[in-house]
Amino acid sequence: MAGLRPLAMAVILMALLSTLPGYPARAGVVPAATPCPCPWAGIYPTVVTPWCSHGGVDVPALERQLNYELQGGVRGVLVLGTIGEGQYATEPERDQVVATAVRIACHTPVIVGIHTCNVQWAKYEMLKARNLGAAAVLVKYLGNPHASADEVFGFYAALSDMHILPVFYYHYPRQTGLHLSAQAVADILRLPGIVGIKESTLNLHEMQAHIRLTCGLGKAYFTSTALNLTQFLALGGQGAMCPEAVLAPAAVVQTYHAYVHGQHDEARTLQQALFVLEPIVGSSPLPAAVSRPVEMTAADHKMPLPLGPNHPQARIKMALTCIGVETPTAVNCALPALKWRDRRRVKSAVSRLKDIDWCEVAFKVPPVPLHACPELDEGGMLLRTGGIQLGPGTQENMVGWQGDGKGGF
Repeated sequence: MAGLRPLAMAVILMALLSTLPGYPARAGVVPAATPCPCPWAGIYPTVVTPWCSHGGVDVPALERQLNYELQGGVRGVLVLGTIGEGQYATEPERDQVVATAVRIACHTPVIVGIHTCNVQWAKYEMLKARNLGAAAVLVKYLGNPHASADEVFGFYAALSDMHILPVFYYHYPRQTGLHLSAQAVADILRLPGIVGIKESTLNLHEMQAHIRLTCGLGKAYFTSTALNLTQFLALGGQGAMCPEAVLAPAAVVQTYHAYVHGQHDEARTLQQALFVLEPIVGSSPLPAAVSRPVEMTAADHKMPLPLGPNHPQARIKMALTCIGVETPTAVNCALPALKWRDRRRVKSAVSRLKDIDWCEVAFKVPPVPLHACPELDEGGMLLRTGGIQLGPGTQENMVGWQGDGKGGF
């Protein structure tokens, strides 16, 4: 029965969304917003850190992973982020990861994750990252969930004033415990040393507010998942720092380039296909056929989707091995190891991934209605993009549902 609960909630969400009035004539096509100029724009995989059985970083495995991702055409790489277990790595391990990434990436930007609320410790990590050749840091304010907006602002202002490396603000309310207003986030982004933000939440309405309040300042805006990439780009975002690019870098890059070059239908169909990865990178084991229409519809209408705790590191590492990039599955003891259910999820998803011809996906028919969806009693249509074209109705039922948007990747 436990497996039915997420499915039931998905069906309820779809039904509630179908009551919204004023849907566009072709909900599958997302018009592009005018983006702010951004030299950082593109796709960055959230590199996982492979560990040796006897401890320490498995450098050959890390090299294999980085080469695989760089060959996919990514703009840069993010190491030691949340997915990369950066908050658990020792200093020697961090040094190994950063040095290896800089060496393999050559002139491709390497962004380093930092997880602290201590200004001096953040300064120390920034200096080490700069000395090892990193291009920027992604800083998560972690360790003081009750901090005021002024305290958080003061922390980032101090980092900005140091002029050590460009700083990305890591917006991850579920893990940090911080629930800053859009204005408070915008104040951080306006700092001269803060060059952008990674949005680890599934609340596109909140992301839109951050962009609206700071657009024109040359800041970079990144989503944490490729599964809402086209909708995020339509708001004025510039790319993704995401786990999907760890496993299918070329496909995520192809989706990004299709959208920014005006091929929106192609980008949507590619994004639809990327949902095959959700059982690996997401918190739910539901198949793409179930999760895709719900999540794409919610993203199209900027409805926040809450997610439970998600620790996909071991699944991602197993999936890398399954696609031919041999990677040990060990994770830090604070994170869950692989269970038999995880292994089954990964094998099934990778099997489907290997069957996808991405060139064929890109040439699929644009998003036109397939058939009337009987679950939508107001005449909604299931689109080839995987989203739902919503029918007319009333908005009263929406009052009872409020997504908290605190989940993230």
